[in-house]
Amino acid sequence: MRNYNFIILILVFTLFFNSCNTKKQNVNEADFPRLTEQSESAVTLGEIAAFQSKVLNKTIPLSIHLPANYDSSRKTYPVLYMLGSDYRARFAMLASTLDYMGEGQIPEMILIGIDFPEGNSILLPTRENKDTTIPDNYINFFETELMPHVDNNYRTAPFKILYGGSNSGFFSVYTLLNNPLLFNGYFASSPSLMVIPEVLQQKIKSGPLKTLSENRFLHIIYSDDEGLTNHVSEFTRVLADHKPESFIYKVDELVNQGHVPAMDFTLFLLALYPDFNPFNPGENLESLGKVTQHFDRLSKRYGYEIKTPIGVIFNLGFHTILSKNLIAAEEIFQYSLEVYPQGKESYLGMGLVRRAQGQLESAKVMLQKALTIDPDYSLAKRWLQRL
Repeated sequence: MRNYNFIILILVFTLFFNSCNTKKQNVNEADFPRLTEQSESAVTLGEIAAFQSKVLNKTIPLSIHLPANYDSSRKTYPVLYMLGSDYRARFAMLASTLDYMGEGQIPEMILIGIDFPEGNSILLPTRENKDTTIPDNYINFFETELMPHVDNNYRTAPFKILYGGSNSGFFSVYTLLNNPLLFNGYFASSPSLMVIPEVLQQKIKSGPLKTLSENRFLHIIYSDDEGLTNHVSEFTRVLADHKPESFIYKVDELVNQGHVPAMDFTLFLLALYPDFNPFNPGENLESLGKVTQHFDRLSKRYGYEIKTPIGVIFNLGFHTILSKNLIAAEEIFQYSLEVYPQGKESYLGMGLVRRAQGQLESAKVMLQKALTIDPDYSLAKRWLQRL
């Protein structure tokens, strides 16, 4: 099959710009807000909220980004927790990257950003006596307060990822070594591993990671021009000698990319989901059955149901129409309607099938249904005009 990536990009851009027209409401510090009031004058990538923590005895600012089709889907979503989302440009980049890559190269995700008004250094041990009370309290905050609250308020899958850069990258590694079961994946960009290297090495040798039996993943990315090479090399040398079989780690040293490289997040996601796209070169997935089997295998690997994405179904169905196998195309989009009954792409696809079959009135009904779901759906508008 050809041109899948191109079609995926069209769909992702469509979903992304629809998701940007989000709503706002006043923040309740004890809860996550749901959106109520439409804003037509600004493009946003999520909500600002706050959480009152008893463990930390303070209010934690949060930034929340939901997948574009969250409200109309029945799916559960993995959750990516970003440390230090008060860096707004960084949060916006992560949110838009998840939208851009979602469903084509990775699953769609919920993004929860945790702000640190005091700065990311709050996550480090104290300078004077290397006391780890504060980072230990933050691990407790995640485990007993924030993560349960997110799970109770959103449709979350049992797959969590922690992302941190610089000092919060240290915290991502520190959390792994102290509570490896808390997250499924740990991303550390330019982590400050020079802070308590002996303590970290001892935790590798005799801490809870040593007896880990479930699959966990660590990915460290840094640049050769920030003075971390020796620290990362020593850390990973000890890790390689003492890690359990179920633990996988990856290290990437980039060239001349500076502290917390801008490209880190994309590399993290591609490494975590290396074969999410079923239409990679060399794979012959020309039927609906083979595509759904691909995602069944991914579901078993990651431990939660990964439904065949609607964009992948649409791509397969669209190319099946182009090949003039209309019986198979109808089967594909009937499946899409069953799995995604509120998916505008399901009705667009069936409308294109009916058009190819010469059933123009039925095609119009399907396209109009897509526009009922999303009145601004430009692809459905253009095909309806052609009819």
